[in-house]
Amino acid sequence: MQSLLTKLTAAVLVAAVLLVIPAGTDLAGATITSASTGFDISFPQCSEPLPSSPIFGVVGVNGGSTFTANPCLPRELTWAENAGSQTPSFYANTENPGPGHSNWPTNQQTPRLCSGANSVPCSYDFGWNAARLSFSNATNAEIAGGSTSPAAQAVASPWWLDVETGNDWETIASGRSATSDANDQAMLEGMLASFANIGVTSVGIYSTPSQWKTITGGTGSAFPSVPAWIPGFATLTSAQAACATASFLGGRVAMIQYPSRGYDGDYVCGLLNSPLATSVSVANSAAFSDQLISTNNNGAVTYVQSSGSPQIVVSASGLVTTDGALTPGSYVASGTTSDATGDTGTFNFTLKVGNLVQRIPMDASVLTTASSSFHDQLNVGANLGAVTYTQTTGSAHLSVSSSGLVTTSGVLREGSYIANGTTGDATGDTGTFTFKLKVSTPLIPPIATSIHGYVVAGRTVTLAIHGSGFYGHPFISSHNGTRASVIRDTGEILIVRVTASSRSRNGVFTFTIRLSNGESCKIRYNQR
Repeated sequence: MQSLLTKLTAAVLVAAVLLVIPAGTDLAGATITSASTGFDISFPQCSEPLPSSPIFGVVGVNGGSTFTANPCLPRELTWAENAGSQTPSFYANTENPGPGHSNWPTNQQTPRLCSGANSVPCSYDFGWNAARLSFSNATNAEIAGGSTSPAAQAVASPWWLDVETGNDWETIASGRSATSDANDQAMLEGMLASFANIGVTSVGIYSTPSQWKTITGGTGSAFPSVPAWIPGFATLTSAQAACATASFLGGRVAMIQYPSRGYDGDYVCGLLNSPLATSVSVANSAAFSDQLISTNNNGAVTYVQSSGSPQIVVSASGLVTTDGALTPGSYVASGTTSDATGDTGTFNFTLKVGNLVQRIPMDASVLTTASSSFHDQLNVGANLGAVTYTQTTGSAHLSVSSSGLVTTSGVLREGSYIANGTTGDATGDTGTFTFKLKVSTPLIPPIATSIHGYVVAGRTVTLAIHGSGFYGHPFISSHNGTRASVIRDTGEILIVRVTASSRSRNGVFTFTIRLSNGESCKIRYNQR
């Protein structure tokens, strides 16, 4: 986003579906598809043509700060509704300016009792109220677009909170302290609670690890299940690799932002899924048991087995057992699941006897600057004793030793490297392995090299700043009395609209260019 945020592209689930995984099973990433790419836009694109043929669209509802409205939201919402997924998402700006802001709560009674002080309750109420205004912006845009159920459509859309250092935060204005961290966290907690109270079920956070730490102190205890949308990656390949990184929120990384066709492009990370398979050694097959687990259910789940008996038996509570020693091979049990509220689903469980099953790691990611020294250790389950790994195919730069140690040789270029092979233990259990190493480029720091044009007091002018790394519609600031905004960026050129006060003196001044990934640079300009 333009110093802002984006959306989840998954369609909203109308009915709950039960997902079944065996306890302790490792989850693997889904396959990447081109249908996972889209764009996010907001007020900086009001006077621009919008990206053509988007797969999905995310639209900012504010004008760069809380309690403002994107003036062209109806037009941009129509663009997002006509995208391939036809499921638009919204993002809202966040900030915690403290008392003195025109919308700071005073004598508010609910959801927290706020007297107007610089406090956790008032910060919470400020966030609560900001979410209300943002939701109203979205509803008004739905009405302008002719929706017959505007509020319901705004509720059904995924939402994101844009958490960036370019806006006003107590930790930035007054310095880091336990109090400022608590107040800024409370503002975000208030927004999340407000959207939940409205009925929105999908809310994530757009930020970077450095900005999140600056604003909140890095404490993620209130946000562990919230998906993250992370900006600052230079290419689609880098964005894909970034899906494997750890979230600064403690939950899953859901979307990555990168430059695409002169706009902010977005890549949706694959949803986590389970192989729904486990294995045992031939010698242990008679004693096998496991417990199936369902998510998205309300209360206890009842399992009804429809196939797979008698070798594998699934009880009504999801307990998986075997009815005696099994010969090598695969055994499958399937059936249906349900809870007391009417949610239903299916399960499918595979037990492989005598087959070594690869556990994580199955893939990893590194930056090109660190790729020559990468190493990792493969791991398998169901073995008795030591496992021997035999590499059969793969890149010459990626090697797997007989003990499963993965190493690289030489500097790797950006891309994916895969090694495959077989595994075996001394008792005759066998299996296969695969390992993919994704090598991506590091974040590109912005560099401003030259500026074309000059500022004139009392007028609005357009300047061109040349350089590199200008992705994500950067935020530009200067001295008091001068306002600057990016109206277009190509990664190498920023087109900037600048308005200087008529009382501003002439001279040489400095623009500070801040990217959404927390990087910044400066360049001097003339006012005359």
